[in-house]
Amino acid sequence: MLGKIFKLSIYISAYIPIFIMIFFANLKSFSRENISILWNKNPTLWKTFIVISILSFIFLLLWLYILNKSYQTSSKEKVEINGTDLKDADVLNFFVTFIIPILSLDPTSLPSIVMNLFLLLIEAIYVVNNNSIYNNILLILMGYHIYTFSDDNVVITRIPKDEVIFENIGAKQVGSTNIYYIGKQNKVN
Repeated sequence: MLGKIFKLSIYISAYIPIFIMIFFANLKSFSRENISILWNKNPTLWKTFIVISILSFIFLLLWLYILNKSYQTSSKEKVEINGTDLKDADVLNFFVTFIIPILSLDPTSLPSIVMNLFLLLIEAIYVVNNNSIYNNILLILMGYHIYTFSDDNVVITRIPKDEVIFENIGAKQVGSTNIYYIGKQNKVN
């Protein structure tokens, strides 16, 4: 159960940019008065977005720290990676798919909020149950790259494809997921 909550937090962190865009989409101008007016339309919603954003971002950073630490210290056998495909664009497409419905959120309309929560819930169930938490735009923004290899396994690394040779390189599996991590020590000079 704790693992699913952790995955859910990482998934939710992908929505931090969307929460910001929702605020901007409903803002008439960048004045203190308009920000205050918008905030006062539904302060509970905005406070919830802020708390969720902070907590989920902390979980994402913690997850990345654990990945890197585990890679450096784990005695787990590394898996050979061959035939990778860069999936950064797929992560961006996954993100864009949900921008339009969510940006239509009206912070003053309970049905609009509930509809968008329902959309997030459906997607959360898919992402968490399929170990697809790597579909996170923040990973791309933080300099990580997402690759796939045999049987839809996923590699997360900060090393760009043009700087690493994937043949005969090892990656460590993250728990029992389909996600693998390659640390910086594999960088080719």
